[in-house]
Amino acid sequence: MSASARAWSRGRFNRPRAASTIPRPGGNLKFLLVGASGLIVNQVLFVALIELIGVYYLASALFATLGSTTWNFILADRWAYGDRRTSTASIQRYGMFLAINLALLALRGPILVGLTEVVGIGIAWSNLISLLALTVLRLAIADLWIWRAVPSTADASALDTAATPTPAGATNATEAQRAPRYRYDVAGILSIHSDVVLRELAYFRTETPREPDIRITIGLVGPRPTTHIRFEERGTELVYREHLGPMAANFSVRMGEPEEITVSPILAVSPHVVYTNIVEAMLRFLFVSRGYVLLHSAALADDRGVTLMSAQTDTGKTSTVITLVRRHGYRFLSDDMTIIDAAAAEAISYPKPMTLSFHTMGVAKDGRLTYGDRAALSIQSRLHSKSGREVGRSLGERNIPIMTMNSVVQAMVPPPKHRIDALFDCEVGGRGPIRNVVLMERGESQLESVPLDEAVRRLIVNTDDAYGFPPFATFGPRPRIRDDDYEALRRKEVELLTQAVSGAKRWHLQVPGHEWADVLPSIIDGSALVPVGPGHVDPQQEPGPTPVPVWTGGNVETSLPLAVALEEGDAQPLRLP
Repeated sequence: MSASARAWSRGRFNRPRAASTIPRPGGNLKFLLVGASGLIVNQVLFVALIELIGVYYLASALFATLGSTTWNFILADRWAYGDRRTSTASIQRYGMFLAINLALLALRGPILVGLTEVVGIGIAWSNLISLLALTVLRLAIADLWIWRAVPSTADASALDTAATPTPAGATNATEAQRAPRYRYDVAGILSIHSDVVLRELAYFRTETPREPDIRITIGLVGPRPTTHIRFEERGTELVYREHLGPMAANFSVRMGEPEEITVSPILAVSPHVVYTNIVEAMLRFLFVSRGYVLLHSAALADDRGVTLMSAQTDTGKTSTVITLVRRHGYRFLSDDMTIIDAAAAEAISYPKPMTLSFHTMGVAKDGRLTYGDRAALSIQSRLHSKSGREVGRSLGERNIPIMTMNSVVQAMVPPPKHRIDALFDCEVGGRGPIRNVVLMERGESQLESVPLDEAVRRLIVNTDDAYGFPPFATFGPRPRIRDDDYEALRRKEVELLTQAVSGAKRWHLQVPGHEWADVLPSIIDGSALVPVGPGHVDPQQEPGPTPVPVWTGGNVETSLPLAVALEEGDAQPLRLP
């Protein structure tokens, strides 16, 4: 283990909150007000064309877009961004603004049809909802591209000096200008420099300069429009492109040291999509290249060690973890991803903010959620639910700009993320030896011992399940880390995981509903179960005559001698409630 990793294991890094280093454009609020007035113009024109003239609703949307675009441009150019020095003439800006709105109309078309024909919402409401959904996207393009300010040389020098602190070792303004807005040191193992805030990694935020393993920047990627989603390999660079060219959620990954990830401005407005769909996938393989595994599992710790809880997404890990931490005071390491140190057979905390579902909100009902949080959560949890993700996966199989749509939707309605220690007081972070591995499923009440190879296989399957949203199916198999391609990295991941959990107790646990929190304490505490494997006898407990069922991929055997001792001391099979 590296020195920095050892330092991290003794506690969190001291991470002072840094102020934003990039000034916020002053015209954004005005632009939103202009956009609000444009919504009224568009809605009036749209309804009038349909009701008074009888124009078909998709054609009415086109004509209404032309009218509201002209209205919005005049107000934006003369009022919202009137004080900005730009490098383009007014007529050029209008052409760019019109092109953007017509391109977004191509995206609005499927939304209109879906809301009107599939969902059954009225035409006027469908038009309004589609306009609102694209407001943030339009604002980002207007601010970053059309009305981008061009400061004078003196202003630019002052801005660089004031906005970006010079890192250690920087000797000139050019080096200082490259300083990232955000730095993350992930458990002393990997370093990330990013121009996009990664809220999932807030626990690892640091101001300490260190050479990055991943660098994330914002820029134009694949500026030419395309008729199909494209994934291109250009030597060491991987490029993902969607239909709308510069207005699409495109990105590129350049393999090397560091890994260079470039995301388009549209993608950058939704940091959650940047992290979940791109960064976390890269982290998975980079961890493997360093001798670690980023495992899809929850993890809780007590004085005796760590219990890993692995399941498919949307099984109920988060609500189970909240209940267990509150009832029993276990230390929270993670509820979604856990770093596994194979050499030390230890689990390391990866405490991302928890995604709260409507069901989970009931578990945290007496926590610190405000009425506003609960009101927002009732909407957010439905959009970011299992059914919502299934719709997204289904759309990802078709030739539609799924990353762009996902970025816009999640910028408008971000996922309901909350830190567990913001809900109630608890201990967070650290690392410890892996003591138990529990494979969780819903079904008839059952507890089985699991052989090592089957446990590792299931852990990998559950981890793969967490990366099912597009475009990972296309992007995932392509990265190459140093001399290892995708297949080599997968083999290493299996080897590392096998090494890490070989000495742990491995269980397959089924319950019919959400009763995990009623059963798991007996495994975590070890008060009801004392397993004895082949050739090993626990010095505190002699093996009883009755074996526990052994996992055989669906069938049950009783060939493995495994004693189960209840608190009374009688050796007999465990029966779940």
